[in-house]
Amino acid sequence: MKILAIVDFGLNEKTGGYKRNLEIMKRLPRLSNVTIIPSLRNFRLYKYRKDLISLLEELGSTPPYVIELLEKTNDENEFIQGLKEEKCNVAVVYSNSSENVELARRITKAPVGVQLQLEPFYSSISTLFRIKFRGVTGRAVKKLKEAIEESKREEEKWKRLISSNSVNFVISVSKVPLINSGLDSLLSYKVTKPGNAFDKDLLKFRGEKEDYAVYFTRLMPEKGLFEIPLIWKKLRRDIKLYVMGQFLDEEDKEDFFKLVRRLDVNIEYLGFKEGEELYSIVAKALFTVYPSHYDSFSLVVLESLALGTPVFAYDTLAIREIYSSIKGVHMVREDDIKGMAEEISKFKGEEVPVPLFYSSWDSVAEAELKDIESFAR
Repeated sequence: MKILAIVDFGLNEKTGGYKRNLEIMKRLPRLSNVTIIPSLRNFRLYKYRKDLISLLEELGSTPPYVIELLEKTNDENEFIQGLKEEKCNVAVVYSNSSENVELARRITKAPVGVQLQLEPFYSSISTLFRIKFRGVTGRAVKKLKEAIEESKREEEKWKRLISSNSVNFVISVSKVPLINSGLDSLLSYKVTKPGNAFDKDLLKFRGEKEDYAVYFTRLMPEKGLFEIPLIWKKLRRDIKLYVMGQFLDEEDKEDFFKLVRRLDVNIEYLGFKEGEELYSIVAKALFTVYPSHYDSFSLVVLESLALGTPVFAYDTLAIREIYSSIKGVHMVREDDIKGMAEEISKFKGEEVPVPLFYSSWDSVAEAELKDIESFAR
C-alpha cells in the first residue's frame, strides 16, 4: 500500500503536536510505502529551509525532485505547480489547515484524510466561549471575537472541502476534536488508540521527590494561567510552585506577575525549560497542577505520569477520555478553583505507575497505520 503524507513539522515552533508528526514520520515509512511532502506552512518558512531539507533527507521518504524544488524556489505557486501527481492508495494530511487538504487533493485522486490533534473549527460558540473567554476581560473579549471569526472561516472552508469530496475521512488522537467541530457527524473517522506516547528516556528521571509542585505548558489563559495564583492563594499548605513555559502574550506575562505579587503567593517562574532540564524538575515535583481548558490529549499530563509525578487537572472532555482510568490523575470539576485547592491541600503523595499503554511510539504508528488502511482504496 502506498500512502501520501502532507506533513507540518513545525520547524519554528516546538509543540507536542509537531513532535507527534515527526515521531510518526520516523516510523510509518518502515511499515508501509510512504511519500512525504512538507506542508505549505513549512514551505513558507524560508529561513528554516535548510533545516526542512535536512529533516526530509534524514527521513528518506521525500522524492528527490521535491527536494530539488525546495532548493531552487521560494515561489509557492512554482512549488505547487512542480509537484507531480501521486498514484497512491490513500493520502493523510498532518495539519489542520484546509490549504494542505487542497494540496493533497491536487496531487492525488485517492481518498484524502486529515490527522487531527486539535479541532480545525468549533461547531458551537458556547464551547469556544468556555475555552477562549479567559484572562483579562478586555483582551479576552478581543481574542474571543477573533477566534469566532477564524472558526467561521475555517468551518466554511472545511464544509466546501467535504462537499467537493476533497476530504473523505479523519483520524484523531481523541474524540474531542471531532465533537468540538462536529466532524463526527460529517465524515467517517477513527480515533487512534494509543494516540500518543512518551519517550522511554523519561523513565530514567524517576526518583525521590522534593517539596515543590510544577505547572508547565504554553503559558496562556486557555491553559489556566490566571487560575494558578488563585488556586495557590486558597491552599491550606505552603508549597513552592515552579512555573515553566513560554508566554505567548507579553501582556499576559505582565498581568500574571502582577497577580502573583498582589496575592503574595509562593510561585516562581523558571522560564522556558525543555529536555532533560525540564524532565529533571518535573520528576522531583510532588505533583503537577494543570487547570487547563484546552486539550485534545495533553502531553503535559502524560509526561508527568511517565516521570512519576501525579497530576491535578480539570475534568475536561480530553482528560476524562484519556486519563479517567489511569492512576495518578486527580480530576476536579472545571473552573472549581476552591475544589482544586482543597484536593491539593489534602494530598499526601502517591506512587504513580508507568502508563504502559502510552509507552511506545511504535505502537502509536502501528495503530495509526491500521486506521489509515481502513480508508485506503
